[in-house]
Amino acid sequence: MRISKTLGIGVAVVTLLTLAACGKSSTSNKNRALNTTAQQNVETVDPNRATDVGSDEAITETLEGLYKQNNNGKIVPSIATKVVQPTDNGKVYTFNLRKDAKWNDGTQVTAQDFVASFQRQVNPKTKSQRVSHLKDFAGFQKVSTGKAPVSDLGVKALSKYKVRITLSHAVPYFNDLLATELYPINRKDVQKWGAKYGEDSQHAASDGAYQIKNWNSSKDTWNLDANKNYYNADKVHIKKVNFQVVKTPQTGLRLFQSKKLDETQLSGSMVASAKKQFKNELVISKFGEMAFIPWNNYKKTTRNLDLRRAVSYSINRDVLAKNVLKDGSTAAQSVVPVGEVKGSNGKDFNNGISNKLSYNPTKAKYYFKKAQQELGTKKISVQFLTADTDAYKAVGEYIQGQAQKELPGLTITLRSIPLEQEVADFSNHNFQAGTLGWSTDYPDPIDYLNLASPEGDIDFTNWKNAKYQALLNKINDTANQKPAERVKLQQQAAEMLNNLQGVTPLYQYASVHLRSKDLKGLNYPLVGYAKYEYASWK
Repeated sequence: MRISKTLGIGVAVVTLLTLAACGKSSTSNKNRALNTTAQQNVETVDPNRATDVGSDEAITETLEGLYKQNNNGKIVPSIATKVVQPTDNGKVYTFNLRKDAKWNDGTQVTAQDFVASFQRQVNPKTKSQRVSHLKDFAGFQKVSTGKAPVSDLGVKALSKYKVRITLSHAVPYFNDLLATELYPINRKDVQKWGAKYGEDSQHAASDGAYQIKNWNSSKDTWNLDANKNYYNADKVHIKKVNFQVVKTPQTGLRLFQSKKLDETQLSGSMVASAKKQFKNELVISKFGEMAFIPWNNYKKTTRNLDLRRAVSYSINRDVLAKNVLKDGSTAAQSVVPVGEVKGSNGKDFNNGISNKLSYNPTKAKYYFKKAQQELGTKKISVQFLTADTDAYKAVGEYIQGQAQKELPGLTITLRSIPLEQEVADFSNHNFQAGTLGWSTDYPDPIDYLNLASPEGDIDFTNWKNAKYQALLNKINDTANQKPAERVKLQQQAAEMLNNLQGVTPLYQYASVHLRSKDLKGLNYPLVGYAKYEYASWK
């Protein structure tokens, strides 16, 4: 499952579909539809309410905000005419809007559409689970708690085509938030449709390259049709994209083999199979998602620091990634993915970390002996929770076998359950340890460092450390901070987390797709989703 800032616990999920309307519709590439798969259903295309990965992906294809990502993941202007420089020490952004941007009904996109969207999202009556996306706006705290009117939020329409956003503090990655999290709404449609807005294709507004068709939240198939009123409509070469949800990567591979798909995502053991058969169609790239172990600090055993250190040192992350997963995943060096951000020296963030995560049986045994003394027992048992997918079961079995081999006296039992139940058990603290995955909408280390903070988007662990939190607070105090200084502080936090094991990073996911050889322009960025508007047939 994923939620905007993304919590990943499984690989491909949901139900197998029929293949209605998914064959290649024409021998002419000009009219040829692209057939692909989705990990899960689309729940809504209301940008103020979406929380799941299926909805996020559909919104990315059908809506555009002030900025967007291009096919290489770079931030470029969208409804705004240019990428602007903030004023007032990084707190005020003023945007001129393009006048040819239109909704799919032909009406113009205006500054007030952005104002209405942001106010609606923060309004407590909306009960939006995306409300935190606007937490940096001036006035957010009072407006979101109903202590001030929505008009006090830091967004104003200065004219029909000019909008100003005022933040409570400078946010170094705000351009990324504008490109991936913040979208306008069609005010006329919201007034007309009310709660139905974005709930099916008859009540879906689009200002992007595509509009969603033949869809409601219970359907496992839907289409993206080119939006003729899109300001760049003449540059959208693929006019229809057909989606179907598949239950397993095996199903996606089988459909690709039978030429019923032009693209599909793979994971687990299917990657090794595809490498042999589809050498020229397999695309493997780094993805900004980290798998990690959350430890339940409500429990005495897993609250023990030396036990967590012992288990971490017992894991050979290179073996886990290369020999167990075999899907292009790579060993974690810290909680921050490789490629996410550059350090002050222009090299990868993790190059500036002195204590990268490592396999060290000697240290593992040393810390386990200390844990035995502190817990007052030679025999320690831990239950390990995983989602019931092949990949996560394999990860659990590897950690179980490796830790028990290196740490005599430790017993790890595995409990594999459906991901919905797993989320519930983590939320209710009904676990000792387990496996989770986290990705983000914006390439900044703070969103990963917050995995070990009560102030983060999820707090399953109840791990608290005053020095670590003080360092995060310093990172977030951007008033008089240079970018290079902030990166160094983040590297210090990553080093501290590697030492204290508030969470235990395991590996960085790979983005693995089978992609037809006659498709071009369809790329897979480190953060975000592939954009079909840039794709075309060779």
